[in-house]
Amino acid sequence: MDHARVKALKGGKTTSRKAIKSGRASGNITPKSSPMASLLTSPTHSTAHSRAASDDSDDGDSDLEVDMISSVHSASSVTETTDENGSVTLDTNALLENIQDHKRNNNTTREEFLEAFIKVIRTKYSPETHLWLDDAATELTDAFLRGANRAESPRERLLNLQAFCVTVGCVEELEIYEGAHTTLKQVLVDDDDDECRVWAIYGLSMAVLYGGGVEEAALEIMEYFIDIIQTDGDSIEAQDNVAIVAAALAGWSFVASHVDDYSEYAEAAMDSFVDQLDSSNIQIQSNAARCIALTFESSRSHEEDTGKPFQLPYDPQKLAGRLNEIAKMSSKSVSRKDRRELRDNLLSVVTSLERGLGPFYSEARYVPEPGQTVAADQMTADGDYEYGYRYRLRLGGRMALVDSWSLYCRVLMMKTLFRNGLEKHVLVNPIVTECLDDADWSINYGNN
Repeated sequence: MDHARVKALKGGKTTSRKAIKSGRASGNITPKSSPMASLLTSPTHSTAHSRAASDDSDDGDSDLEVDMISSVHSASSVTETTDENGSVTLDTNALLENIQDHKRNNNTTREEFLEAFIKVIRTKYSPETHLWLDDAATELTDAFLRGANRAESPRERLLNLQAFCVTVGCVEELEIYEGAHTTLKQVLVDDDDDECRVWAIYGLSMAVLYGGGVEEAALEIMEYFIDIIQTDGDSIEAQDNVAIVAAALAGWSFVASHVDDYSEYAEAAMDSFVDQLDSSNIQIQSNAARCIALTFESSRSHEEDTGKPFQLPYDPQKLAGRLNEIAKMSSKSVSRKDRRELRDNLLSVVTSLERGLGPFYSEARYVPEPGQTVAADQMTADGDYEYGYRYRLRLGGRMALVDSWSLYCRVLMMKTLFRNGLEKHVLVNPIVTECLDDADWSINYGNN
């Protein structure tokens, strides 16, 4: 997997939250102005205006369609101001001052400032964003990490973690990993909120890849996640915590999708994934199956490059049979929708293991329309055509098929970070562009 994004793999312990929780001061004075109004600045070359708008990071029409991905919806709203070109400029000094001011601002107010920042990054991103974000990024990420580790409310800690992730997901050449990974690992052990711990895992994944971590650090983080998976969360004092284990699987697959050679670590990783297929939680089962498919795909790529596959003591055909059996099983405690989603995910992995294909390849036959272009690898031996890859990204009049597990894992993480604002980033944001650099946008809607 020789992708340009691999260039991102470049070359004091904080106080425990449990120890300081009783000593936190949240303050009780709140600024009279709204957080968004306090942060927005108007460029001198443009005319600014204000309007109320819903937070379209999670709902509303989106130019980017991600087939087979459901969206998370929110009803939050804030006041926005944009210039004549639609660009939003934030005062990062005001942001830093307000999210760190525990004397004048209470935690609710600090949360509102963080929400305003995240909303702008997700839904109002443009090339001009870098004019005010890049120079402040290191200071911002430091402040977000402090808030993630020390804020009083779970909501404020969570928003700091999300703000950290989206910032790392926008700014090139950040060098914050060395300090960040210590704090994020501490959050994973100390925090008692599952959602915060999940986003700490996402933060580790982003920081090691796009925050200045070297390739050895990426492999170490993959091992760290495997420890969490193998121990069912016990290695970070989260025994049998399904949310944490599922997030560790997702984090592992995202980091692994950036690493060319993890052959020395593949066998132990596969053992943990296969064990998690016995989980009673469908998200863990789906994520574990995805990690299995990615590992075999990485092995095939490694064999193409070096002539040697990974040494995996598992027969892909036998694993496919096991996954088929799991897909047929049902539980009355799981909704019909969840059972169908699990079945679709597992059967996608089955096809991948049996035929060496990427995710969500449909073997259903069809007759092409006259003049329709069909890929040669969709033609069967008897001259029929298969639908082929059904997971795709759509943007404007273009479409990109997601035809590898590596790309699929990266799309899922970008979708998690930017939600329905991803269309603002996918072809413009340098980090997202690099992350999804092997997505081929040359396909026209009319050809499929």
